[in-house]
Amino acid sequence: MKSRNPGKLLCALAFAAGLSAATSAKAVPVTVDGGWVPFTFGGVGSSFVDQAFTFALASAGVLKVTDAFLSGDRFEIFDGILSLGLTSAPGSVGDDIFSDYDAAFADALWSSGSYLLGAGSYSINGLVTASPFGGGGAALRVDLSPVPEPATLLLLAGGLAGLGVMRGRKV
Repeated sequence: MKSRNPGKLLCALAFAAGLSAATSAKAVPVTVDGGWVPFTFGGVGSSFVDQAFTFALASAGVLKVTDAFLSGDRFEIFDGILSLGLTSAPGSVGDDIFSDYDAAFADALWSSGSYLLGAGSYSINGLVTASPFGGGGAALRVDLSPVPEPATLLLLAGGLAGLGVMRGRKV
């Protein structure tokens, strides 16, 4: 008979418990295009502290997640029980950016991720996959995907036509 690895079994049970907690967490409504929504988290294997972030999109949107304060944390992001993926690997451990979420999102020292979403309803949570300080603070936001405006398309078409004319004259 094959022996079982108790470490793997415990890890799988902790993961399942984390997903269960994530799906039964308190719903926190997120305003689309409303800016960053801060949250806290515990150590590795924990979910975002008793929170599931809910919102609905009438059209395509982007979910952005970033670590903040001390760098070094990393997350796996979920919609319900469906994994959307991991945030990026942090580029350092222990640098401090406080709660400047825009700067943290733009800086590779802090873990971050962008997830394209279609129209629909979402319940977002995450599991902590790296946490050198045993917890911390981060934030997420949901923005509608920009749709090109007709004037922008006309400008692009005019520029391409101009390039075509210039190329034709060189021949």
